[in-house]
Amino acid sequence: MERSRARDLRNAVLLIDKHEGTTSYETVREIRRVTGARKAGHSGTLDRFASGLLIVCTGQATKVARFLLEDDKTYVGAVKLGTSTETDDREGAVIDERPVGPVTRADIVSCARKFTGDLLQLPPRYSALKINGRRASDRARNGESVNIAARWVRIYDFEVRAVDLDHARFFFRVRCSKGTYVRSLARDMGRELGTGAHLERLRRTDAGLFSIGDAVTVPELSAYVAAGTTDKRFALTPAEALRNYGRILVSDGARRRILNGAVFPYEEVLEIEDNGGKKFIIIDENENLIAIADVDIGQWQIKYLNVFKEQL
Repeated sequence: MERSRARDLRNAVLLIDKHEGTTSYETVREIRRVTGARKAGHSGTLDRFASGLLIVCTGQATKVARFLLEDDKTYVGAVKLGTSTETDDREGAVIDERPVGPVTRADIVSCARKFTGDLLQLPPRYSALKINGRRASDRARNGESVNIAARWVRIYDFEVRAVDLDHARFFFRVRCSKGTYVRSLARDMGRELGTGAHLERLRRTDAGLFSIGDAVTVPELSAYVAAGTTDKRFALTPAEALRNYGRILVSDGARRRILNGAVFPYEEVLEIEDNGGKKFIIIDENENLIAIADVDIGQWQIKYLNVFKEQL
C-alpha cells in the first residue's frame, strides 16, 4: 500500500484482516488501544476460528456501523464431512460421526445448488444472537434450552471450488446476504448429504464494496500509527465508507436546517449523484457527512435516518 499523511484513525472506518484464534471483540479492543479511539465497534462478527475482513468503526464513525451491517458478504472456506459438532464448526465437541461412503463430487455440487437462493435457515445454538437479552451461546454453555427462530437468508452464489474425498472435505466460495450463518450452511449440507458435516475453515474476503485486499492486520495498523502514516484504502472517512449510497452536496444553509431536523429546499442542493437507490449521504462542501437519509428525488421527500451533529 502507498503510505500518505496519517488520517484521524480515532474517527474512521478501518478495514482489518482478523487473524484466526482471536475474537472480533478482542480485535476491536486492540484497535482501540492502537489508535487511541475512545470507542470502537464492528459491522459483523467473525467467529474466533475464522479470519478475514472485519470492518471496524472508531469514535464518531461508530454511528455508521449499522448501515454497513446491511452489506452482502463473501466467504471462502472448507467443510468437513462425516463429523457433526455441537457448535457446527471445528471448535465444538463432536456429537456424531458417520461414514462418508459413496458421496461423490457431483453429489456435493448438486447439494450446493439446492442451498442457493432464498433459504429458511436455523442459526447455530452457539451464536451471538440474543434471547431475552442474553447470548444464545451463553445459554447453551449453561445447559439451558436454546430456542432460536429460523429466518430467511439469501445465498447468491455457492461455488464448490475443490473436493478432497480422501480426507472427506470440500472447499467453497459463497456470497450471501447479511445474517447468514455459514456454519449452518455446512451443517445443513451435511444433513442433506446424509453424512453430517461441520465448518472446518472460514475466511471473509468481501463485505459490500470492501475487499480483503485493501485490509491490514492489527500489527500492520500499529506500524502505520508508529510511523505517523496511513493509507486511504484501509482507513476511510464515514462518507467514503458509504460510497455505494447516492450523494447530495448541500449549501451551508441546508446544513443548518438539517442539524435542526428540518427538510431543506431543493434550491439549496449544489450537486446530486443518484445511483438509483433510496439511500443518500448528505455532505457539505468540505465533504463532511451531515446526514444519511431516504430520499425520493422526484417528489423531493426526505426521511432522515441519522443526523450527525458532530463533524464526520
